[in-house]
Amino acid sequence: MEPYLPITQINDFTFCPKSLYFGGIFRENRASETFHARPQTVGSAAHRRIDEGIHSTRADVLSGVTVYSERYGLVGKIDLFDVTSGVLTERKHSVSAVYPGLRYQLYAQAFALEEMGYAVNRLRIHALKDNRLYEVPLPNADDVAAFEAVLAAMRAYRPDDPIAVTAAKCRHCIYSPLCDLCEEENEGAVLS
Repeated sequence: MEPYLPITQINDFTFCPKSLYFGGIFRENRASETFHARPQTVGSAAHRRIDEGIHSTRADVLSGVTVYSERYGLVGKIDLFDVTSGVLTERKHSVSAVYPGLRYQLYAQAFALEEMGYAVNRLRIHALKDNRLYEVPLPNADDVAAFEAVLAAMRAYRPDDPIAVTAAKCRHCIYSPLCDLCEEENEGAVLS
């Protein structure tokens, strides 16, 4: 079997496939903080209580638990799962929109929990900055097919594969100083 994909990389891949390549380089060299921009630093701080398992002391709330999906070959940590209500919550510092990558990340966590015998009844994202909850519908057949297509694309991706880039994405990418595609997209443009 192929190595397990980290669940967090699903959101990164849907933002830009090249981020898997650059992120892998820095993770392998234990230098991921080198290219942490303010959003990543703030996000890491927001997850610290979850990662340390001190967010909740309730016995019916799983917090910072590692989950696996054998079916999809995925591994990752969940932020919060209320076993009694079946509500799975992914915490983010700030959310401007619920992009597909965020939905797929939640789907992956839900599928893993279900394989582990839990009933997932609701999905949501909690934006800590404004304390807003974003409800994410449970996946239908089309959502599952799109999710599976992303996983297949992730497994097939090679750094020299052609990808579409946009100035807006490059402007928000922590790896843009390293990326030749961002340089091409923004040649003559000033990124702010």
